[in-house]
Amino acid sequence: MFRFLHSIFATAPNPPGKLDAALIKAAIERVVDGTDPRLRAVPHYQRKLWEPVERAVDYVVEHAATLPPAIAFGRRNFTTDPRLRALFANPDQLLDILSLSPTQRDLLQPTIGAPPTEIYAALRMERTEKTVFGVELHGDQVLRDIQQTAVNFHNHQIAFPAASEAETRLELQKRAFDYLIEAALQRLLSMRARKHQLEQQQRRLLQHKAQVLKSARLGLEPLVEHPVAPRPPDRTTIERQFQEIETELRRIHADSATIGEQLALVAATLREPGRYLQLERISLTLDHMNIQVPAHSPRAANTLTFDEVLLENHRFVVLLVRFSSSEIPPPTDFFEEAQRFLNVNGGPRLTTI
Repeated sequence: MFRFLHSIFATAPNPPGKLDAALIKAAIERVVDGTDPRLRAVPHYQRKLWEPVERAVDYVVEHAATLPPAIAFGRRNFTTDPRLRALFANPDQLLDILSLSPTQRDLLQPTIGAPPTEIYAALRMERTEKTVFGVELHGDQVLRDIQQTAVNFHNHQIAFPAASEAETRLELQKRAFDYLIEAALQRLLSMRARKHQLEQQQRRLLQHKAQVLKSARLGLEPLVEHPVAPRPPDRTTIERQFQEIETELRRIHADSATIGEQLALVAATLREPGRYLQLERISLTLDHMNIQVPAHSPRAANTLTFDEVLLENHRFVVLLVRFSSSEIPPPTDFFEEAQRFLNVNGGPRLTTI
């Protein structure tokens, strides 16, 4: 189903606004299908979405292209690449990340021909910083309880494995474009939730208006009610209540969204992709304990550059990696692990059903 997206992104690098018209039309249809197919009822919906969709496609192509080339990712590279030493506590943790990705194993399953000997993927992880107290060496003097900033990388995950770097980049572009569609859908849902809330409020106001009319006894109530019915409110109070209700009803009517306004909301979302998705390059100078080192410090440290993806409420580091398929550890057999544990501790032998 991503064939048209593959075609769009495969045309890069094209000058902005020079993508093939048929492909932009297909991308527009994906936007509509991914948000609300009823948007097709809006006259000239394709023309109204054309420029926003084209801008969104250009945006994700441009940002994915800025990611550096894939780095070698494996046990031997851990000792030579300071980035891997900063991201992982030890080589075993690095290999554990590879063993936990089921999509890689799918890639290695026999299909037509031999499986790829080298795999490319996107490594994502979260970065956190916390204040710690440590020691620093100033000349011959050791200073203790010095406030420092420790950087930690966690929640590692391998995603979008492929047989080539181009395929992994392409998958990143496709997912980024679909994320923008999701952002547009979320805005539509918020709009409709607000409209539903306003409709409920309108219903309550109309019920209130009916109660005010009834209490004012402006209709035939004097003929049908008991002679000792309560005295109606004074005219000033009634007029004030009517005015408040009518003002609120007009505001609700003005806030109600039509299908055309919903299309405009989708277009506005795609027209500003940087509001929902950003790629930020960060530079960190870290020592061997992942403690940030100030500029011009004599301490041994490495200045490392990473790319962070910023979503609306979340951010994480993304790094393109490549590794040999032989680096992937075999899947853990939990039954064998449990049996080994019981054997070591003198427990009973497990049996399968």
